[in-house]
Amino acid sequence: MPSLTDGLSARILVVDDQQTNVRLLEYALRRAGYVAVTSTLDPQCVVALHLQNRYDLIILDLQMPRMNGFEVMAAMKAADADDRVAILVMSADPSQMLLAIEGGAASFLSKPFVLAEVLSRVKLMLETVVARDVAVANVVAPDPRRTLVHAC
Repeated sequence: MPSLTDGLSARILVVDDQQTNVRLLEYALRRAGYVAVTSTLDPQCVVALHLQNRYDLIILDLQMPRMNGFEVMAAMKAADADDRVAILVMSADPSQMLLAIEGGAASFLSKPFVLAEVLSRVKLMLETVVARDVAVANVVAPDPRRTLVHAC
């Protein structure tokens, strides 16, 4: 059963076309204690990577060539509409915040980002994910031998 201490073992994917951003985010996350951090510079790989690894959190740049962050979120939704992976989007254009949230992002950060703010947001988002998983795990399945009788 998941617990609130599982946040550091959460599976995190960093997606950005700028290698310096990816390296910086990976370094900061690992230094903060997160042990399952992976990354890609290719947004076209995100859906396949997620279906293979079932990430708990995806940190996603919105402005990328070949496939932008909005297209990635749409592809994720099309691939598995029931999956509720937390997505933290980043963009240098703050006017995209509302569109990003409407497109499926759970949170938004402006670029250039401040590492302390990124780590704080990641921690908060993962606590929410872990709490949701704990709540789902604690739901008791109904006993199939019991029947519900309606009084008339």
